[in-house]
Amino acid sequence: MLWMRYRILMNRFQKVGKVSKFFLALLLILSVVVAVGGFVGTLMLGLAKLEGAEAKHILWIWLGATIIFLFFWMVGLMTELQRSDSMSFKNLLHLPVSLEWVFLYNYIGSFISLSILVFLPPMLGFALALVLVFGVKMLLGMLLVLGFFTMVTALTYQLRGWLARLMEDKRRGRNIVMGITFCFVMIMQLPNLINLSGGWDDSEARSKRFELMLAAEREGPAQAKAQDALEAFLMEQKEASEQVERYVSIGAVVVPFGWLPYGMSAVFDGRWLAGLLCAVGLFAIATWSLAKSYRATMTSIVQGGPVRDEASALAAQAKQESKDARRKNGKLPLIEKRIHGFSEQTSAIATAGIQSLIRAPEAKMMLLSPIIMVGLFVIMLLKNPDRAGLADYGPGISLGAIAMAMLSLQQLLQNQFGLDRAGFRAYLLSPIPRYRILLGKNLALAPIAFCIGMVALLALQVLVGLNLEHMLGANLQLLSAFLILSMIGNQISILGPMRLKEVGMKASGAKLRIILLQMLSFFLIPISLAPLLLPWAIEYGFRDHAWATWVPIYLLLQAMELLALLSIYQWTLKQQGDLLQQREQQILETLTRN
Repeated sequence: MLWMRYRILMNRFQKVGKVSKFFLALLLILSVVVAVGGFVGTLMLGLAKLEGAEAKHILWIWLGATIIFLFFWMVGLMTELQRSDSMSFKNLLHLPVSLEWVFLYNYIGSFISLSILVFLPPMLGFALALVLVFGVKMLLGMLLVLGFFTMVTALTYQLRGWLARLMEDKRRGRNIVMGITFCFVMIMQLPNLINLSGGWDDSEARSKRFELMLAAEREGPAQAKAQDALEAFLMEQKEASEQVERYVSIGAVVVPFGWLPYGMSAVFDGRWLAGLLCAVGLFAIATWSLAKSYRATMTSIVQGGPVRDEASALAAQAKQESKDARRKNGKLPLIEKRIHGFSEQTSAIATAGIQSLIRAPEAKMMLLSPIIMVGLFVIMLLKNPDRAGLADYGPGISLGAIAMAMLSLQQLLQNQFGLDRAGFRAYLLSPIPRYRILLGKNLALAPIAFCIGMVALLALQVLVGLNLEHMLGANLQLLSAFLILSMIGNQISILGPMRLKEVGMKASGAKLRIILLQMLSFFLIPISLAPLLLPWAIEYGFRDHAWATWVPIYLLLQAMELLALLSIYQWTLKQQGDLLQQREQQILETLTRN
């Protein structure tokens, strides 16, 4: 089996060109240099710096290395969620080959990754430095490192196999990718949110320590009292640090990923049994995970996978019957509903667009950016010590909040046909005026945009407290901003369409000029929204006149501006419809290109 795999690799290597061979050889040399350099570098660093280290230092060093490795390992896991085996089980079923060895070979092949190459040799080098500095008692550390990497790779191999079986259903697979990506991004943003909210702000403690040190150095009758206060403060800080260390130690014992740093510190402290139990536990979890993964693989591949049970079939049938019953009672599904005030064709396109946004996992991912942006906006307001003084600048702040919410939807606004892909043919073949297609696309995005904008304005009203006129004007400002961004989005969607990949919001095969056009539009958006500040500027100019105190200048001007934008939008929509009809063949070619 190994000889066969070796021959396959050699045949592939011989078929590639000279340039590819050169880069492959260069990549192999760089990999060896990185591995050897990391091992030797951490070994020398440990020999030079570990003298006089304590158990808590060992704990923190290995805890930091573990967290950094797990972060990069998760990033690599996100880039390839499904398991891709080096040897296919299905191609080997007819051969007299033990499938256990095929499974083991595929698992060992999963070790070949950039994260392992970058982290395993340095961690082994540092563990060897501990042995050379502190003696043979640290030999167990080498076993802990190997057990930790075995456990992580085994759990990852099992997770990827499980996800691969789930992703056989494409829609469910995209939902899984969306959910995992959403959770990963939120976890990665959590430190930033905590930092912005002041959770890690120790500036007050540092300034207090500096003041006490200055007072303790100042000679005089108050020097002794200041020195006592400094000692008490330092003792308090030490106790807080020791409490954090206790919590970290407890967490390292409870969470298996922390058994490596805890086991290292335990062995350093002379607690051999605790370190040995950590190593045994790491290998035990890896063995259990591989056994579960092997059984699931055999069930899925050899036996054809689990059969859908009768309960699932009955549940699906009951769901379909409930849909039919709702239809008979007059409760039409979303895609068949009519939007009052718009034609049947526009309503059909709008409801179909809303249904697509609800069902498409890649569109759901777009909700992540508005949530983060509105969250950051709320945190910035909370951190402002003079929120009451911000009420005078309410119209400007409200436009900023609206712009933050709208900019997070620009990827959908400026590429409105990207999610249609080959479904764009339905618009192309239908006898619908093209401007109604654009109007329906804008209406499909309107509920999402208005919900996000209203949440931002509600947070502004609760935290700052705008007067009634400015608050009503801000709602009109939201409508005006959506009209402006819809016109820009329609134009960019027609001139620079991009096909989106089946999973995620990444464009597929976008040309450079289209990417530059998309980037240019982001810089034009603030300029296009600037006229919405004109009513506020006029209100500010007439603030000293007596009649301005009872005339709602800002609200009236915002209403007039909204009416003017509605007229401009209607005229622009007809022109953009003609442009869409001229370029629909080019758009179809872009969306359906492999």
